[in-house]
Amino acid sequence: MPWNLAKGNAFLPDVSVKELEKLYHNEKKTKPKQRLLCALHRKEGASMDEIAAMMRMSRATVHNWLRRFELRGLGAKDSIKQSGKPPLLSLKERKRLIKDLERGPLHNPDGLWTTKEVRKLLETKYHVHFWPQHVWRILTALGFSLQKPRKRHYKSASDEEIEAFKKPRGGSQDDTEGAALLWARRMKPHSV
Repeated sequence: MPWNLAKGNAFLPDVSVKELEKLYHNEKKTKPKQRLLCALHRKEGASMDEIAAMMRMSRATVHNWLRRFELRGLGAKDSIKQSGKPPLLSLKERKRLIKDLERGPLHNPDGLWTTKEVRKLLETKYHVHFWPQHVWRILTALGFSLQKPRKRHYKSASDEEIEAFKKPRGGSQDDTEGAALLWARRMKPHSV
């Protein structure tokens, strides 16, 4: 990577300092504004080290930005959208997966899947391997949710103990009036 970039009037020879200043002041986004400021300083004759110190950035970052300006012109102020890694499951495969999941597992009569079962289905039928956490992300992205609560702790109270612990609720008129008054007190606006 050559470090010898043009500076002064040789840097972006078709663009004036005034044009760069106008673009800088009209730009609303932060990153393009920073890139334009680097280009403006370079156009005014600042060295790479001076620009890096003013911008509080590494010399390599400043160099890469200025190099992009030399290669792409003023369009270098904006980032090029990166496509990213393509998904392992195509749209068609995801639609088939939804149908497979809606049918339910063959051996499970209640029709609920476990993460392990979905992961195994993905490996056997679709020939893709995902980590268990990613299977969760896929299922939620496809609109599926957790249907069974996790197992209770072995020390938790039984249903009978919970019912015995609860206060008995009488169906008398006084209890409902008290509840209505309590609600009314909570709804009053606070005075200053």
